Amino acid sequence: MTDSQSKDIETSAFVNQLYDIALDPQSLELFIDAWNNAGLDASAARQTIKDIDVFDDAYQAHLNRAETFLSRAAERDGKLSLAATLTPFNSLAAFIVSRDLTVLASNQGAQSAFEISDGLNLSDMRLQGEALEALAAGVRDVFLTADRPDRLLNIEFGGQLGPALFQIRRVGRTTQQTDEHALVVTTRYHWQTALGDTLQEVFGLTAAEQGVVRALVEGLDAKTISAERGTSEGTVRGQIKSILSKMHARTQSEVIRLVLSLRDVSNATNSDTDIATQESFYDTTDWLTVEVWKPFKSVTLPDGRRLDYHDMGPATGAPVLYSHMGYGLARWHKPMLKLAFQHGLRVICPIRAGYGQSDNLDPKADVLASTRDDTLFLLNQLGIARLPYLTQGNDLLFAADFAAHHPKMISEIIGICARPCLPGDQHYSGMAKWHRFFLSTARHAPHLLKFTTKAAVALAKRIGVIEMYRQMNQRSPADIALMNIDELRPVLLANAELIAGETTDVAQAYTMEVLATEADWSHLLMQCASIKTWFVNGAEDPATDIATIAEYREAYPWIKIEVVSDAGQLLLYQHFGDLIGRIADAAKAAH
Repeated sequence: MTDSQSKDIETSAFVNQLYDIALDPQSLELFIDAWNNAGLDASAARQTIKDIDVFDDAYQAHLNRAETFLSRAAERDGKLSLAATLTPFNSLAAFIVSRDLTVLASNQGAQSAFEISDGLNLSDMRLQGEALEALAAGVRDVFLTADRPDRLLNIEFGGQLGPALFQIRRVGRTTQQTDEHALVVTTRYHWQTALGDTLQEVFGLTAAEQGVVRALVEGLDAKTISAERGTSEGTVRGQIKSILSKMHARTQSEVIRLVLSLRDVSNATNSDTDIATQESFYDTTDWLTVEVWKPFKSVTLPDGRRLDYHDMGPATGAPVLYSHMGYGLARWHKPMLKLAFQHGLRVICPIRAGYGQSDNLDPKADVLASTRDDTLFLLNQLGIARLPYLTQGNDLLFAADFAAHHPKMISEIIGICARPCLPGDQHYSGMAKWHRFFLSTARHAPHLLKFTTKAAVALAKRIGVIEMYRQMNQRSPADIALMNIDELRPVLLANAELIAGETTDVAQAYTMEVLATEADWSHLLMQCASIKTWFVNGAEDPATDIATIAEYREAYPWIKIEVVSDAGQLLLYQHFGDLIGRIADAAKAAH
């Protein structure tokens, strides 16, 4: 970061992007790029920015509101389509155009207001020459300006129609289109009823203030508003000042931009998702297939919460405690389970609080203590006194915590792409951008984590979990290749129900976990130094790199670490043939 970059930070640009994400979770990737590029993922860089605490405090107010909008507007439409893009704006006039200004899709409001239909050119709209030229120029500018993906235009229609505001946003590729396109939303239809309720609920706007906001969005100025409402211009300006304060906005344009970004949450629809269901590929004539798709079991915890768990392999086999990682990798596919039976390996996988149907924790709970107690309760219920702990990725924390508190119960710790605790933040720089953002944010900007986690879950539901896997693991060819294995793909989709299912809200749980993993828990690993521990890490793991593995070895010299060159974060699914036998040997050695 240069000296000029380090002195200040453009708060408004990041604030606008928060509401962009609430409108369209696909904007999250642009936000991540901007955040990382601004150096906000590193403590040293953040310390050089003037008034960073003031920035964080101001940002928090917007985060709280943007999170509310995101929660209320969360769609479960699985795949993004042009129709789904327009759905939130069915109380407004909205349409989508391509780079050549062809109307790709339009809603009823746009068709009524502008007499356009799908397939026509923007020039066919019912607009006067100057208004049409301004709109076309705005659309072209959005496509041509890489660092400005949206524009807000006030266009005068002339005659009795008066002015109208147009928000033009460049949006990403959908499942139907291969090129970028622009979403155009305008006030030229009618006010959203539910929007007024949202403005009152979130910002505390009075009915009179809501009326002023509506007039601003419709393109009226203070003088015109006062004339129409029969009040003085000074009264209207006082109301505008109050609105700016309540909405934490600096200008009327920010208010308008925010309002145009809000969805009519009462019109949210549920569409079919690409989360696979068991019935679509369940063959009851094959015992191994039945084993893959058998339902989870559950226990009732002492505090009344439900805890699901998956019990795979032979019931009489040597048990191993298995963690599903943040991806929810609870189920194994047929070749893996066949080996588990051949080696006499029983796999016990607790579905942690907040994942799938396991009840969430209280947000103020200690996630480490709760996970430890839940695991202990389950093992006692199953009558298992000693076994190895097979952990993946960030879940190493849970293995270290459990072993530190119950050392006699854990015979070995086996880490697949495990990430032990490291001081500082240099190790974040070698990660892929998604992992770098979420993990470094937990350490340096935790106030941002819950909102962006919710946005990531919403994005996974919208574009599909397979596409989300591809985006997050694009640096790992080995991980990407797994998505093309016919026998494994449905299992990964089913696993994704634990994090992106219709009734799942994993954002709270994941946030609590990541905050814990990025704190200093090196003391827990130190307490486990006498327990046999070995890792198998992938060279393509997007959450680490070879240099970081060298740091692991230096910080924890008793841990044996192997590196597999052609493996990523989903290493267990890639190299199960080499690993399951070794895991079974560890399970048998525990007795």
